[in-house]
Amino acid sequence: MSEALALADLNRLQEKDLELDRIREEQEQVPDDLRSTRKEWKSLEDKLAGLQDQLHEVQHDYRQNDLELKDLTAKQSKAKESQKNATSAKEQTQFENIIQQLAGLISELEDVILPMLGEIERLEGEVAAVKEAMARTRPRLDELEAANQARVDGLEAAYQAKWTERSRMAELLPQDLVQEYQTIRKARKGVGLARMVLASAGHRCGACNVQLPTHVAQRVHQGNVVVRCPSCGRILWTGSA
Repeated sequence: MSEALALADLNRLQEKDLELDRIREEQEQVPDDLRSTRKEWKSLEDKLAGLQDQLHEVQHDYRQNDLELKDLTAKQSKAKESQKNATSAKEQTQFENIIQQLAGLISELEDVILPMLGEIERLEGEVAAVKEAMARTRPRLDELEAANQARVDGLEAAYQAKWTERSRMAELLPQDLVQEYQTIRKARKGVGLARMVLASAGHRCGACNVQLPTHVAQRVHQGNVVVRCPSCGRILWTGSA
């Protein structure tokens, strides 16, 4: 196989590689409606988590205060019972003082607890509203995810078919040339072979657009050996078989 013919076939191989690259890029792209629905779902998830954290915190504080209120109420009831059984006016007065102190503490706690109940009710309502919004969003998200997966799977089938074609093409080329091309392609954003383009002052590399020295252009035209661009390192060819 002549060098010129090998480079023409290598160019066809590169075209197939670029097709494969485009398929991979397309697979990675997320449709706008799916992206926006995912964003909406994530926002709802974050909002729900934040509300639930707030709700759990208020419920915890409420339980702690409620336990303390029950304890004070029990102590007040015990003090009242002891006052009834007091045998002297002094004892009755002592218990009365205790009862009044406990009544003050109970009143303070009730002032704290009542707003907590309102806050719990508000947060429970907001949690329920967010869950309802999520229940409405979930079917749409599932539908879009399934459609996207079908799209990705279809592209994968196309990719595998083209990869099989590409592998057959590569087998027919000199393997050292394929290896050199693949190494360059990996380092140069998917392009390992560049067409040499005629310019007003000579020739330039079609990939990096750098003016080529005359002796480099001459070697490319001769087509006897693989010539690489002195600037970007890509394999150069004339663009003809």
